[in-house]
Amino acid sequence: MVNYTIEQRSVYDKNYLKVKLRNNDKLETIQKLLNELQSIKKVNITENNRIDLTLYPAEFYEIEETEEEVISQLDCFFESRPFDPIFIIDKLSEMSEKSYRQIVLEMNTFGRNIEKLNSLKSKFDEEGYRDYFLPHLNSISTSHTTTGETFNKIGKTDILIQNNDGENVFIGECKIWHGESELLKAIDQLFMRYVTWRDEYTALIIFNKDIKAFSKLIETAKKAMIKHKNFDSYVKDSSKTSISYIFKNADDSSKKIILELILFDCY
Repeated sequence: MVNYTIEQRSVYDKNYLKVKLRNNDKLETIQKLLNELQSIKKVNITENNRIDLTLYPAEFYEIEETEEEVISQLDCFFESRPFDPIFIIDKLSEMSEKSYRQIVLEMNTFGRNIEKLNSLKSKFDEEGYRDYFLPHLNSISTSHTTTGETFNKIGKTDILIQNNDGENVFIGECKIWHGESELLKAIDQLFMRYVTWRDEYTALIIFNKDIKAFSKLIETAKKAMIKHKNFDSYVKDSSKTSISYIFKNADDSSKKIILELILFDCY
């Protein structure tokens, strides 16, 4: 089923995009989603023969780059299961293992799209990769809020998902791969600066921009994880590029933290 059409247009030498939806029931939701993209300056609802969306690229972005990001977001939006909330919270208002796995799955599925964005992936820095995820994570549940660069404990974590009661249900940190030693430092940063005693579900999202042999990078990363001083045990390979571990809380070794190592090849 075709859910939308998109085309490039130009007026007075200024390029923009036109997006027409098969069904306009979620027009305002999609307008909000696209307005949050870093390659978008503005999204207007316009009335012609049929109501559609007019999208203007942000400064320093080519129209092709903006179109790539819009297509990625829209494809994932329409492929997501249409129910809310997507996360299931248990009676103690803490995040369950099943809920955590749902978020990890969403991040893996959506993140793999970035590997296909030839125009954008090389341009992104760590903040760019982080910002790529935020609109999608915000769109899949109205009962949860996803924010970036949010204070938790003593620093600003890259991705923080909270429920309507303001309780943390997921903490994620995004890093560009710079070798084993930097990966170990990233784990320290996550646990020492952002994870409190109550936080249990975390992820470290790594983007490869420089290494051609991605398989070798994966093996190096997996070996590095078990060298960390807070490592407790290996859980499982969720996929070839997503691995689950249990670590000890930096402030209380009896308290355990689940850490998912997620890797994307953006070479």
